[in-house]
Amino acid sequence: MKTANTGVLKNVFQEAVATCSPAVLLPPFINISDDRVRVGGHNVGSGSIHLFGSGKAAVSMANAVSSVLGTRVAGGTIVSPENTPSLPAALRHFTGNHPIPGDGSHRAGKEMIRAMSALTPFDRFLYLLSGGSSALMEVPVPPLTISDLADTTALLLQNGVSIEDVNTIRIHLSRIKGGGLLKQTRAKGVVLVMSDVLNNPLSVIGSGPFWPVKRNFRACTEMLQHHGLWKSIPSVVRDFLAGAPDPPAPVLQAIPHEIIADNKTLARAVRKALENREIPVQVVNTELKGQAADAGRRIAGLAVDKAEKLEPGKKLALIFSGETTVTVRGGGKGGRCQELALAALTELKGNPAITLLAAGSDGRDGPTDAAGAVVNQHIWENARKNGISPEKFLARNDSYRFFKNTGGLFQPGPTGINLLDIVIVLAHPSCP
Repeated sequence: MKTANTGVLKNVFQEAVATCSPAVLLPPFINISDDRVRVGGHNVGSGSIHLFGSGKAAVSMANAVSSVLGTRVAGGTIVSPENTPSLPAALRHFTGNHPIPGDGSHRAGKEMIRAMSALTPFDRFLYLLSGGSSALMEVPVPPLTISDLADTTALLLQNGVSIEDVNTIRIHLSRIKGGGLLKQTRAKGVVLVMSDVLNNPLSVIGSGPFWPVKRNFRACTEMLQHHGLWKSIPSVVRDFLAGAPDPPAPVLQAIPHEIIADNKTLARAVRKALENREIPVQVVNTELKGQAADAGRRIAGLAVDKAEKLEPGKKLALIFSGETTVTVRGGGKGGRCQELALAALTELKGNPAITLLAAGSDGRDGPTDAAGAVVNQHIWENARKNGISPEKFLARNDSYRFFKNTGGLFQPGPTGINLLDIVIVLAHPSCP
């Protein structure tokens, strides 16, 4: 039984995450020459710079930028999930709620609007945007309340609605999203982005606080009807969407956005870490999406096929990256990576040649303290020995408890990045 392969995959994940940290990736984007600051090729001037940010990577991004700018940081506001992060004294911090917006998100959103509104036309700022921002920072459009948005968001997520559709609907309910925050400031700035959305649509990442989006309320209504959720959303939200006229196209122009990293950056880092260990690699899919269970079964089938074609003793790693969804039908606990791994296990059935790690790059998978899970022969045998049925746990979306009982949880803690999910499969058939 190759339990050592599990350690290899965990170490590869940690090494790739470190390679993709803001401390590594952000400093090269900032150039200081002749006392002038250029960020991603954009001139930010020679004076002080205000620093703002929101998302799961906001704290690590703020620390990385501050280490380069030093005393040029005039102050600013950072919103993240952490309660007491370590930040430069010049920066204020507010804790938002995730994945469902709450009172903390509302307070953080109001404080961000206040801070951005206080800037003058002569001020310059950098905004550090990463995934998770949509929930962490929110101010509803009147007459909606934060509870209305929380109930709507929970309904969308529980029914497996894609992040693109979720954020489209949230934009129409928010004063911050879809360019809403851009309306609040007269200053000029640059947005640095760590993307958690496939193909990096700037209107979707963090719901585009500085990316003006034309509202189309009828499209939201049709979207909710398509998903069969129109009658399930709070009545006040339904009345708002049905009665709001579509406004004219935005007059504001989006400010410069620079993509610092995305899921392909993470996949390349994983590939490099595997190659450093002299393991042959195939990057199979960097646009993984759809239902997590379906993806897990497909990946397992491909892994078995690849393993059967390998010579005994040889290794091959397969890499998948993206973001799947889970349609919640049971009362269990888990996240999309754990569900994918559990579905893969039901197909692999303890195949000794296959080890699989599925993990969220931010270190948190759904509403759990795990980043994901590991699947190998040992996990399968633990389940059988203790009379635990993978199929039954999968049917009630209870992947977290399954892996907690069998030893498969992967719990590295918060990573400081958020670049979608990564699945690493190591095929290693035994020698005769």
